[in-house]
Amino acid sequence: MRDTGIVRRIDELGRVVIPKEIRKTLRIKEGDPLEIYTDKEQLIFTKYSPIQSIEVLAKSVCDSMYELLETPCYITDTNTVLCVAGGKKDLVKKHISVKLEKALKERKSLVICKEEGGTIIPVCLDDETDIENQIVVPIICNGDCFGSIVIFNKERAKRFNSLDVKLVRLGASVLARQFE
Repeated sequence: MRDTGIVRRIDELGRVVIPKEIRKTLRIKEGDPLEIYTDKEQLIFTKYSPIQSIEVLAKSVCDSMYELLETPCYITDTNTVLCVAGGKKDLVKKHISVKLEKALKERKSLVICKEEGGTIIPVCLDDETDIENQIVVPIICNGDCFGSIVIFNKERAKRFNSLDVKLVRLGASVLARQFE
């Protein structure tokens, strides 16, 4: 744990303000859910990710996507990469890119082809740069976005078809139904 040197007082309603610098560093935005823990004399806030509660299922969906489509698959929550199949395993637990965050806020499925002028959305900052085709599908339940499934390939000639998109949407739907 890092010492920030910042001290805040609790108001009469039990509220405390998390300083802007810390919110920016941890990418905490207005409306983000935080989970509160105690450990002896410490109060611990963590960003809450409902999709992490179904991590085993998410990993199974990710592995199945990779096996069926023979292309790398990433499953994210709204902040980090949760699991990877066929791609860079070292991206697990890294922050997703700002571009992917923006795409998730729009809550739309995206099929991107670089050859047709599309702009590939990096999963995180350290992500692949030679991607040619990509599908990004948000995981949505009751209007709330819980994360995404992202698949891609590096072959210009191997564009994704409507069946590929439907399969990724099915995976997102299976994960979303866990929150109903």
